[in-house]
Amino acid sequence: MPRVSETVDDRTPIAASRIDVAARIGWMMRTHRSVAGLSLREMSAALKGQGAPLSAATLSRIESEGQRSPAALDGYERALGLSDGALRAPVDLMCRTFPYAPEVVARPAPPSLERFSLAFEAIDVASPTGGAWLELARQHSGTGVGLPRTLMEPQVRRLSLELARSTGLARFTRLESLAMLRCSAYGDLVDEVVRGLVLAPHAQNTWDLLVVLAERPTPSLLDWMATLLRHESTYLARGASYGLQAMLVRGGLGLEEWTALLPHLELAWHEADGEPARRAVLAQLWAALPPQLQARAREACPQETAAPPGPTVWTRSRQNRHYLLAESLARAAAGATGHPEEPLLARLLFEAMFDPRGVRMSHATSLLAFSPFADALVRVLLEPPTGPLDVGVAAGLRVAAFCHTGEVPAGVRPLLASESAIDLQHVLTFFSHGTRPLPQPTLDRGLAGDEITVRRTLHCLGLTGDPRLSGLAADPALPASTRGGAGWWVETGPRIDR
Repeated sequence: MPRVSETVDDRTPIAASRIDVAARIGWMMRTHRSVAGLSLREMSAALKGQGAPLSAATLSRIESEGQRSPAALDGYERALGLSDGALRAPVDLMCRTFPYAPEVVARPAPPSLERFSLAFEAIDVASPTGGAWLELARQHSGTGVGLPRTLMEPQVRRLSLELARSTGLARFTRLESLAMLRCSAYGDLVDEVVRGLVLAPHAQNTWDLLVVLAERPTPSLLDWMATLLRHESTYLARGASYGLQAMLVRGGLGLEEWTALLPHLELAWHEADGEPARRAVLAQLWAALPPQLQARAREACPQETAAPPGPTVWTRSRQNRHYLLAESLARAAAGATGHPEEPLLARLLFEAMFDPRGVRMSHATSLLAFSPFADALVRVLLEPPTGPLDVGVAAGLRVAAFCHTGEVPAGVRPLLASESAIDLQHVLTFFSHGTRPLPQPTLDRGLAGDEITVRRTLHCLGLTGDPRLSGLAADPALPASTRGGAGWWVETGPRIDR
């Protein structure tokens, strides 16, 4: 193991409106390199052998400053044997979401017919990779050269449907690819295709598509997503809430335009009387609104008196028991990889488990999933809790399920006997990443649950290509929504994982 470089950390207050994006970029690069056992000098030599002459001093500066260097990010992926986009896709998505992120330090290569042709040929196959979609999107983003709209439409549609059934890195490379196209000259085409797919009868797994639309906020999109808050589907309402939160973080709309959201939010709130799950979604949205609008939303949508579970102290201190838990879990995960403590790993865990801001929570979880500590985190988070501090059990399971790839870990088996609906949803997520069939009793429980649980169950069966889907699609004893959802998965196809 080489001498460990200076620790990279995000020292912004955990309750602040901004994060240190550059620190997180540098942390991803440095930890992947150091866990792999490469010194800066060795990494420099490896990159030079690939035609990327970056000195050890330059790499040190890139890591410590968190420079957004495509050459370094792509080079690290190749040198470390990572898949295309394993570093660059989550970094680019994070930078696209937080508009104050560092600018790209190098301009892309000028467009050429040869590169354009190769990019199209790479996706014009039966099973294109996420890396191929990334290159196609790069070739069509800001170059002034691209396919005509009529020829691009089926590619956008295909990419969108692949995103809906992708997991792990395959999901993030396609998410970034579609987001790039959303922010390109094809943005209106993406908007048209995605809205149609989201509202298609019995459509499944559309949250990522709503996030893609949020990459380019417009008053029209705000109004459309606001109407979804009242949709009969709680699933779609949750997706719209997250999409609107992503638009708030992304910026671009003024206070007056966001004021138009309040009547929709108020109406949706009162219609959700007696539906705590939907009200929780709406409460998260109004909590993300600008301070000037929060007071008005609070008056129109009075909250229940019970305080939501979560941290009561928002500092990195011993008074914050939630942060202490994150530190202990991070220490265990780093130790399992033979690595020293990582303060930023603890912060990311805290955000992923406890931050009420949906966008912040999501991006922290994504970085954990693509960090070199992901596998160790799954093992640590699945260990039975010890001591009186059990505040992170449910949150830890959610993060573990997101970070996990492959067959169902042994630590999940005890959850099969749990009567908790939340535990059941996590079990379904774990099974959706593997090849083992979902046990019939678990399947029956899932189909008897609420809308979100039924969708998670169908999602699990769909990703694994479970043959029982065809029977469910034709079973007259099941609700039409369940039959239709099963049929959507039969038609769309199983999991994509590369």
